[in-house]
Amino acid sequence: MKPVLLIALNFVREQRWPIFVLLLWVLLLGIFGLVADASRNREDLLFIFKQVAVYVVAFSVFFGSSAIHNERKSRRVLAVLSKAVARSQYLSGLALGITMACAIYCLALGVTASWTLSAVGYPMSRVWFLMICLVAACMLAGTVALMFSTVLSPFLAAAATAVVLGLPGLASRTLAPNWSYLVPVYALTTSVLNTTFKSPGDVVWFPVELALLETVFFWLLSARVFSRVDISVAVE
Repeated sequence: MKPVLLIALNFVREQRWPIFVLLLWVLLLGIFGLVADASRNREDLLFIFKQVAVYVVAFSVFFGSSAIHNERKSRRVLAVLSKAVARSQYLSGLALGITMACAIYCLALGVTASWTLSAVGYPMSRVWFLMICLVAACMLAGTVALMFSTVLSPFLAAAATAVVLGLPGLASRTLAPNWSYLVPVYALTTSVLNTTFKSPGDVVWFPVELALLETVFFWLLSARVFSRVDISVAVE
């Protein structure tokens, strides 16, 4: 467990600048809540909250699709695996690091939204449930991207991840709504985008639990694929 945690913390440290950029969006929400007349502009405030919230899912794909490539490019992966760290532990550390990076953002957003939105009538409990949904979505999206990054370049890994995450959403609109649960990132982000003051939404844990199960599945799949990858080959 210690190697996994160290790899995760090192990943978060290396991604400190992208995380900082993300946190600037949270600052935007806080500034708007301070300078605007919240009672008159509460719909605008909620709109900013929803837009800022879904950015982190895109960043989780960015983190996952580039993590292994950057490690192989710097040859750091060889140094880590030479210290009796299994490849499955290495991937676990990266997946945990992606989740921690996104969780930092969601924590900051949850704290900011609690005092900006709750002051104008939005349930604080709903804010934190949506943050849990976002963390689950980021965990799954980042792990899917990590799986593709074991064999593809960052750009192709991100594109493949977008297809896997987007097809259930497309199917839910054209075939049946339940297709969104096939890979529930779309369902989880939609729960954020569809929330309103009049209808904040129900607390439904099924998509969150499904996302956790699928995260384990894609991690196992990525570990199986990564065990067959020749990491000694240099990448550009």
